[in-house]
Formats: sequence, structure tokens, C-alpha cells
Amino acid sequence: MRRIYNSLSYNELSRFGSVSTFKSLVFLLAACTPVAGCATVSVYEPVTAEISLTEDQSQLHAAAEAFSKAARDKGLATGEANLASLAGMLSGKQSDANAYWRKIGADKSAPATVVGRVRDDLGVSAKELSDLDAMARAVIGKGDPERQDVTAFEGALIHARQARDSFSDALVQVNKRGSAEYQITLELAPLDKALARARVTADDLAAARSDKDQPAAS
Repeated sequence: MRRIYNSLSYNELSRFGSVSTFKSLVFLLAACTPVAGCATVSVYEPVTAEISLTEDQSQLHAAAEAFSKAARDKGLATGEANLASLAGMLSGKQSDANAYWRKIGADKSAPATVVGRVRDDLGVSAKELSDLDAMARAVIGKGDPERQDVTAFEGALIHARQARDSFSDALVQVNKRGSAEYQITLELAPLDKALARARVTADDLAAARSDKDQPAAS
């Protein structure tokens, strides 16, 4: 008597960078006749094949990813926006070992030097976010945003907000030691202005994508 069991599973993890896993396990049970009184079992080990499919990134997607990576490389942001990171902030247990203000020596270096560094980095971030915003607006105008554009832009916005907090923290450290108090709100104004525009753009980009997904009226 022979029985064959086949198991097949397919799992697509994401739209881009998807991984497909194929497993097939075959058991062949060949039973001898009662006279022979013997049985033979052959087992074939599972064979796993992984295939990665990556879609071409749009210009907006690539630019948003580059913005986020630059923010992480400078220590301005982590990109984390989950419950665990939120709990860390609320409980005060979030580590600041890799904080931006530590990396630039905001608690040790001369206040004027630190503020100059913050202004330079903040200016770059504000300009790059404004450029990214303009690119997103162009995509909205064409009416052809992709889902990955929306996701990447929202990710860049998260990084920009975290960068804003990092700049603020650095200025707070300076004010703790300096004889003159820097006006943090005024120092952050260029980035705050870019953030305000980007928030609106993120909503409009998502709406444009939703409209694109809607079936055309007959």
C-alpha cells in the first residue's frame, strides 16, 4: 500500500522584497505482503528555495529612503515609531547613549560651537525635507503616486520629526551650561516650517493614492 503526502506553502512577505518559500515533503510507504512481513520507508528531505523580488524604486521613494538613512547616520533619528519605543520615552528608560547631542558634545563643547553645528545640520535637514516635499507635490500633480511612495514619504516624515527632537535636545543641553539662553523655538523655525508643509503633503499624497486605487466610474 502506498500513500503520498504533499505539503505546499507560499508566503509573500511584502510588496517589494517579497520572499517565496516552497516546501514539499513526500513520504512513500511501501508495505510488503503479509508473507514477506517487511516494510520499507523512504524519506525525501524538504527542499527550500528563496526568491527575492524587488520592484524598481521611484524617484520619490529613493529620495525619501535616502533622507531617512542620512538622519539615522547622523544620529538624529532611529525611525522607530512603535509601542516599545513610546513606552521607553514615557517611562524615561530610553537610552541616550547614541543621542545626537552626545555625538556632537553638546554637554561638553563650547556653546557657540555646538549651536553652530546644530544650525548647520538643521539647515541641511530643513532643505532636504523641503526638496522632498516638492518632489512629492510633483507626484501628486501627476496623479500617479505608488503605494511605496506614500510609505517612504511617511517614513521620512517620522525621521524628520525625530530629528527635530534631537536638535531641540542639543540646544537644551547648551542652555544648561551657557551664560546666554538660546531661543530654541526660533532656532527650530526653519525645520518646523518644512515639517508643517510635509504633514499636509503626506495627507495629500495618501489621498491621491487612494483616488488612484478607486475604480473609474462607468
